Amino acid sequence: MTKSWNGNIFVWLPAISTDPNAGPTFGILPVLVLADPDTHHIRHLFAPSLTYNDLFGTTGTWRYYFYPTDVSQLFTTASISQHTNREVKARYENSSARDGVLYIRAESYYTVDASNRFYGIGPTTHEGDETGYTSKDAVGRAAVGINFAHAWRATIGTRFRRFGTDDTIIPDTTNLPVRFPDTPGIGTKNTIAQEIRLLWDTRDSPVTPSRGSSGEFFGEKTSQALGSDSDFIRYGLEGKRFFLWNNPNEVTVVRGRYERVNGPYIPFYELAQLGGRDSLRGYGEGRFADRGSLVFNLEQRYTFASVNLMNIQTNFEAAPFFDVGSVFADLQDMNLKNYRPVWGAAFRAAVKPNVVGDVEVGIGKEGPAVFVDINYPY
Repeated sequence: MTKSWNGNIFVWLPAISTDPNAGPTFGILPVLVLADPDTHHIRHLFAPSLTYNDLFGTTGTWRYYFYPTDVSQLFTTASISQHTNREVKARYENSSARDGVLYIRAESYYTVDASNRFYGIGPTTHEGDETGYTSKDAVGRAAVGINFAHAWRATIGTRFRRFGTDDTIIPDTTNLPVRFPDTPGIGTKNTIAQEIRLLWDTRDSPVTPSRGSSGEFFGEKTSQALGSDSDFIRYGLEGKRFFLWNNPNEVTVVRGRYERVNGPYIPFYELAQLGGRDSLRGYGEGRFADRGSLVFNLEQRYTFASVNLMNIQTNFEAAPFFDVGSVFADLQDMNLKNYRPVWGAAFRAAVKPNVVGDVEVGIGKEGPAVFVDINYPY
């Protein structure tokens, strides 16, 4: 499955996932890695895939990662399915431009996704209230910031989002407007918002960390004067801590995230959400939604094997994890019985400092979920 030549690597990988929203997906994911001959750090990564899913048929996807330096990345992807789904995306990020002073990030994407589910708003929504919809989501976002005092960064940015809903294509699934006709955000709406972020970061690597910690405060305010249909303020905190054991093959990771959204008009897709690879890994994306969310994640990353191919070091990791979280309308409404636990394990191939192939397997109260992606979830 693996071949190497002239400091480069070609790998054939299976592309298998069981997303609670999309269902089982099967296919192949060939990966071509091109490294700098002097530093042996990855500079280019090509990862096309060909997959099959019962809902969308055959999907062809093209992914390209370019790493000009160890602190910058350009990512592009495009995919098209036989039925409904489409995606085009580009993202550039440089965390240490202009001799380490500036931070720059810009991204845009357009997706059509028919796998979306909605169960209502609140922590006690029932699996039997499942509805579906097809989303058409166009987003543009840009942010610029200043790095200062060794570990701090302050950024300002803006976000434009045009989100539309259409009928679901999922068999035997009720359309969202039929069961929840009064849900804010049905139809096509615009969100235009300005954001601020303050980050403290002592991690040894922004993509493949093994020690240190980070904390971030974020806030966002929509601007109706610029044409936003949405009207809300979003704010929150996120913290991460990486404990490197005396055995360098073991890292304990603790993460917590709090988010709150307040305002007179909040579309359902702009609410605080839990579910998916980045929060509760035993549930589908956006399974729970409300004005607030709180989630905690704990995992033990263990490197069980390492392979050196043409001076490129690849570590293979297993990481048992535990997630727990809940959504809520108000802080005083939080109840321990509404917290959803998830147990599971992740399996990863990490090429430091900038590439991680990731498979997450989580089990919640509504069954198992499998997510396949690039990079750590947090």
